[in-house]
Amino acid sequence: MMDNIPTDEVTEKFGVRVIAPLGGTHNLHWLVDSGGERLVLRRWWSTSSANIDYELRLLTSVAALGWPVAPAAQAPIKIGGQFWCLFPYLPGEPPSVDDRILEQRARGRLMAQFHDDLAKLSGFGQRDGWRRCEKILDDPALDDVLFEQERKQPEEIRILRWHLERARERIAGLKLQTRPGIVIHGDFTPWNLRFSQGRLSGILDFDLSHWNHRVADFALSWRGMHDDIVLAYDEVSPLEPEEWELLTPAWWAWLIEGACQDISRGILVDEWTIKHILRRSPLMGRDSAEFR
Repeated sequence: MMDNIPTDEVTEKFGVRVIAPLGGTHNLHWLVDSGGERLVLRRWWSTSSANIDYELRLLTSVAALGWPVAPAAQAPIKIGGQFWCLFPYLPGEPPSVDDRILEQRARGRLMAQFHDDLAKLSGFGQRDGWRRCEKILDDPALDDVLFEQERKQPEEIRILRWHLERARERIAGLKLQTRPGIVIHGDFTPWNLRFSQGRLSGILDFDLSHWNHRVADFALSWRGMHDDIVLAYDEVSPLEPEEWELLTPAWWAWLIEGACQDISRGILVDEWTIKHILRRSPLMGRDSAEFR
């Protein structure tokens, strides 16, 4: 692939012509033409066939529930050590964020409705390479990684360790292992939604979808600050007391695991992670006070 364009081998294999790059956080996408039909060509970031199959099965199941998602147009093909696949093109534009509160409340209500249908799915266990937040927080390897990094980044590790220990304290006694879970989207953000003529026309990017507690889906939508998303969700589908208690630890677990994965790859804990884990919200309850 040269200059972010699929090679001739890829386009010839699928019989498509590239129109424009569409980007992507993990997977890369291109708008392509196939005999006059607009499709999306994806290059998967994952090389795990089990991981990819999980998402493809999920897209098929979610489409069967009536939601506007894009099931694969055909089975993935491995070319040059990477998986490629064609998907239908979902038209529309992301929601306007001119009124952020209005957008967040609408998205919170939509997420609650979406979760109600996701809870009906069966046959989905955990996705390859993923785990629920209590499994993350119970992992002693996190402590080892933080210890090894402490000399290089003492202040960043102090902050992460405090939040790790606090998250563990908050989930103690919640009996999370026995609580039900659902398949969550994982990145329910404005840029992953499409609307056409005021109606939802697309939900994109299920590359972070996995089995978890439903409040874990707030990690990248709430981000410790967009409270109206959570409050609007609660109006449609009330959260249980245990779920309110889990809201903050689930968010911190996502941040801490990501930081530890970076450290293990030789990447320093970045400013983005520290800024986000230090955010405080009234929804954090006893941890809503500023960290010192």
